[in-house]
Amino acid sequence: MLASVGVFAGILLEGQKLSHAITSGIVFSSDPRFLLAVTASSVVIMICLTYLELPISLSQVIVGAAVGAAVALGIQVSWNFTFLVGSSWMLTPLVGFVIALGLSFATRHVALRAGRLLTLQLVYGYLTVMSGAYAAYALGANSVGLLIGMVSSSRQLPISILFGLATISGMLLFSKGTTRSVAENIIGLSPSASFASQIAGAITVHGFTQFGIPVSVSQSVLGGIFGASIPQKLVVRNNRLTREIILGWTAAPLLGGALGFIVALAL
Repeated sequence: MLASVGVFAGILLEGQKLSHAITSGIVFSSDPRFLLAVTASSVVIMICLTYLELPISLSQVIVGAAVGAAVALGIQVSWNFTFLVGSSWMLTPLVGFVIALGLSFATRHVALRAGRLLTLQLVYGYLTVMSGAYAAYALGANSVGLLIGMVSSSRQLPISILFGLATISGMLLFSKGTTRSVAENIIGLSPSASFASQIAGAITVHGFTQFGIPVSVSQSVLGGIFGASIPQKLVVRNNRLTREIILGWTAAPLLGGALGFIVALAL
């Protein structure tokens, strides 16, 4: 319920900040064939990667598909903005890492000085849930807002509601595998470290949203997870899964570009 409220609030309050990132940022076109190719290829790739339980960025797939479709249709690409977005993808996990590292040291310091450790850990558990709602807000404002921006402005309100419902349905029905990959299979975190990683990821994405730059919630949260784990004395990390996720970050825009190119040619 909290995530649903967060997603809708992000879409309605700040989704417009990403509304022109594709059609007035990556390219300067609203060609229906271009928009259909971007949407169709992004949906196919996200379904496949979700089936593989990899937390991959929707923003990366969409941007990659936009570039591929534009090249296929002969639409001019704004390479300066595209390079800015690509650079932001490399910064996103790093920023999440740094913020989470600082927060984790701070929460650990509080824990060492607090008397009732169990009560404090319970508080951090509730704070993690609330920060998850904030992360959902950032998701709605950034990634879902990016999708909504490809729809005609005269229909954006009903489309925003529809996309919000679709996002919530996806969280409820299909997110279990990727949630387990992030929450259980990479690094075991204490409640305080979980809070630090989640809030760091949300702050990172929300910050980039203010500049109209599409970035990845999964990248920022995973960067936060690694940053928050450093102050812990004992860390067990799944290196294989970590490599698979990093490989997926590299492959996502490339897959989007390739499929967007193919679908655009077919249209």
